[in-house]
Amino acid sequence: MKIVQISDTHLTAHGGRTQENFERVVDHVNNHLRPDLVVHSGDIVIIHPDDAADRAHARTLMAEFTAPVLVVPGNHDIGEPGAAPWAGIGVTDERVAAFESVWGTGHWRHDAGGWTVLGLNSELFGSGLGREAEQWAWIENTVADLPATARVIVFLHKPIWQVADEPTDHNLDIGESRARLLDLLGTVSLAAVGSGHLHCYRQTRRGETLEVWAPATAFVAGDGDTFAGPLHQLGIVEYDCADGTVRAGYRSVPGLDDVSATGVPEVIAAITALTDSPVG
Repeated sequence: MKIVQISDTHLTAHGGRTQENFERVVDHVNNHLRPDLVVHSGDIVIIHPDDAADRAHARTLMAEFTAPVLVVPGNHDIGEPGAAPWAGIGVTDERVAAFESVWGTGHWRHDAGGWTVLGLNSELFGSGLGREAEQWAWIENTVADLPATARVIVFLHKPIWQVADEPTDHNLDIGESRARLLDLLGTVSLAAVGSGHLHCYRQTRRGETLEVWAPATAFVAGDGDTFAGPLHQLGIVEYDCADGTVRAGYRSVPGLDDVSATGVPEVIAAITALTDSPVG
């Protein structure tokens, strides 16, 4: 089985550079990589989860893939948990429901060729919403149902493992929910975890598990958001799953321009609109 992970597309109904990059990705995936499954690990829309036009436009664009597509939400798709979410955009039942009306549930299970692929909604962890409890119950029931022979790959927007040693002004990983989730996933044969959010590529080992940070397709991290070590280029990730082993690799896509957010007019416009009409 071959999986392609794309992430942080930041698409908008206004089109522009992020859409141009996305269309190059679709062409490359459809005509060169030809995976069995495409997984989008969140931040599908450009900035604000309440923009229905962006969401509908992104759904139309995603249908251009020839392989089946599964998605999990990012913070720009539904808001994020915590007392100080980015730009004040917190995760709410209404925002999750709007996402689900287009994409379906933010947590899911996909079985193929002896592999089980799980998608999780990272923005519910620590949210205190009733939907968080529902997802925890789903995870518990799902891992209990998995046969011992199943090899598992997990996708979510924010990394499970701690990203930064020092506190930051926004959420980089799933925080205190980490211990509970790793305890549950410790009961299965966890081959790999793929996440997005950080707009850079890194691959490392967590015991027997491969941890992958997927690059963005929209723009690279800005100077204040970069980490030493990862690859700061746009691209995608290809997973080859065979004989019980996952091999993951960064794949460049011809034509992508490694620009930062400040070089994307549509991003600047979306942030300016948010500043002019702050979330109350």
